[in-house]
Amino acid sequence: MLLKSKHIKILISISVITVIVVVSAGVRLDLFGATKAKREFVSHSTKNEINKIFYQDKAQKIDSIMQVRAKVNYFNGNVLVAYKGNCIYNESFGYADMLRRSKLEKDDIFQLASVSKQFTAMAIMMLKEQNKLTYDDSVTKYIPEFPYPRITLRMLLNHTSGLPNYMWLVEHHWKGKKAPNNSDVVKMMEEHKLALYFTPGRRWDYSNTGYIILASIVEQITKAEFADFMQNNVFEPLQMNNSFVYSRSSSNAKKNRLMGYYYRNKRYRMIPETVNDGVVGDKGVYSTTEDLYKWDQALYNNTLVSHETMDEAISTFKLRNKYEISYGFGFRIRTRNNKKVAYHHGKWNGFRTSLLRYVEDTNTVIVLNHTSSSLNNSIIRDIQQVLDDSSNVDLTLSVVASILDDDLESAVELYFRNSYGKNPKLDTLKISKAGQILFESDKPVTANKLLLFRDMYANGELDTNFMNEKNFLKSLSINRKVY
Repeated sequence: MLLKSKHIKILISISVITVIVVVSAGVRLDLFGATKAKREFVSHSTKNEINKIFYQDKAQKIDSIMQVRAKVNYFNGNVLVAYKGNCIYNESFGYADMLRRSKLEKDDIFQLASVSKQFTAMAIMMLKEQNKLTYDDSVTKYIPEFPYPRITLRMLLNHTSGLPNYMWLVEHHWKGKKAPNNSDVVKMMEEHKLALYFTPGRRWDYSNTGYIILASIVEQITKAEFADFMQNNVFEPLQMNNSFVYSRSSSNAKKNRLMGYYYRNKRYRMIPETVNDGVVGDKGVYSTTEDLYKWDQALYNNTLVSHETMDEAISTFKLRNKYEISYGFGFRIRTRNNKKVAYHHGKWNGFRTSLLRYVEDTNTVIVLNHTSSSLNNSIIRDIQQVLDDSSNVDLTLSVVASILDDDLESAVELYFRNSYGKNPKLDTLKISKAGQILFESDKPVTANKLLLFRDMYANGELDTNFMNEKNFLKSLSINRKVY
């Protein structure tokens, strides 16, 4: 009990000191006239230019990693990294056509393989928000001939349906001249009625079959091809101009669509399309790093569905109310540094793809390659370490952003909230560069506020002892010149 009382007193003391410091800071800033100056609107483009100052060190470190991976490990693909929602790195390495040695470009289009599943899940989520379905509907409500009446859409989304592998069915029973599409596979499932792996809802087992059925349900509800639905409702609204759904069973071949390769006997060999490339939903989405960044930002901004719907999609669930399953709807889920990571990898016909979203930090790593290389995971680990090393940069940028978006007094308050009991180091050189950009953008009022904060920090005037000195009013007689 005494220990609790002691802790309470400490907390009260800390709170009182913080309030006194912030109020004192506010008084000083008012007296200097800093908080009385007019507010200026700082454009998004100017903010982006300032952000680059803070992110260029990380971008250079990431580029050093990738240059080694390209030269030593022969990484062949495209990599994009977003930090705090800002794209800080987007580069291409190697070749688009391994035989002709044509260089990869940023707008070359990769088969996403199983990274496609999050797009299929999104189509279902959008229809759910339009009240055209519910997750607990039976599949047979939309596909009456489906031979497994106990399976629901939710089971398809989170891989608890127990459905058999459609690829085995196609490879052993398909007799058509061209690759089967989703409807063909559903008919084959009705005809052959393969046994389920387990009672629906009893276990978790990763299922490609489940996601082709989800794509088929989208087609049944909307009366449109899955490719057309995605084009009209996702790719066009998000201006994902180099993204599409491709099926070998149709004739919608696109330019810049890459082929996959494997490496054998000291040479790369192209991997031809297979009989399973007619089916979509589990795979079949083609895209670029830049388009995937647009997709990623739309998910953060809840552009396509509500926050509540998206949050469920990137949350774990309890199987039979006791087993925690680290999968949402089209996303695997894990934690890193006690923060959520929603991610998925893909592997198909030479393509290795990865999209990782560090949800609370709004960081994103996208790695796409088409040479069967297994480098993705090690590249991601190295990039994660660069993103983690960010405490001083983050606080400096937060202070700058607070001045740009709010005011100087808010920046001081933010600084004190993050500095009590610590000794944070701010990067004054980056603050100065940000001020110069503001001057060049004809924002002198905001620039002066930024540089005033820099000077107060550099002179120790943001130290709690200084701010509470009895004679701190003497500092008001200083002829302060802000430039």
